[in-house]
Amino acid sequence: MNRTLPRNFLLLCCVLLLPGLMFCPTQVSGKESARIEDMAIMNSDHHLLLYFSLKDAFTDEMVKGIENGIPVTFSYFIELYRLSAGEPEKKIISQAFDHTLNYDPLKQEYAVEMEERKVSVITFKSFAEAKTAMADIHDLQFAELAMLDSGGRYMVKVKAKLAKKTLPLNFQYIIPFWQLWKFETDWYSLSFTYGNTGSAAKR
Repeated sequence: MNRTLPRNFLLLCCVLLLPGLMFCPTQVSGKESARIEDMAIMNSDHHLLLYFSLKDAFTDEMVKGIENGIPVTFSYFIELYRLSAGEPEKKIISQAFDHTLNYDPLKQEYAVEMEERKVSVITFKSFAEAKTAMADIHDLQFAELAMLDSGGRYMVKVKAKLAKKTLPLNFQYIIPFWQLWKFETDWYSLSFTYGNTGSAAKR
């Protein structure tokens, strides 16, 4: 699905103004291959908007389960911290939501429920489209601009995991089966400065 990004895309300009700073969010290696990538922060007139993608979360075994009618739920966790020199990070916002994928073999269509959206359920004919809807987060309003201090430094942290409720109750305790499905990413972070014009600068 093509999406038009807001005109006030801020990160590239900020990186050009801050040479030597990394464009990619912090990544911590773990045993799972699932990871968060493509984090970006923009702003609308009243909110900060968060974008990111969950990569390599779908295993072959998981896809087979979906095709056999087992729903899959990904849980996402977002935290916003205020950064002050010489002081510990202060968490000011915490948000969590689920994306759930169901396949209807009779209709041959996939339904993705997204808790954070007003129109929460969207149907797709292809698994590729449903997979994108499950794993790509865009236009997520996670903070009002009015609550941020001009010139203040902030950090967004993101992680994702497979919700254990994904599996039917009688399968949840079959460890080998669960191990083929489960994942939990590390926390990935992105820092920014809130400016006089409401812009965000990436660390």
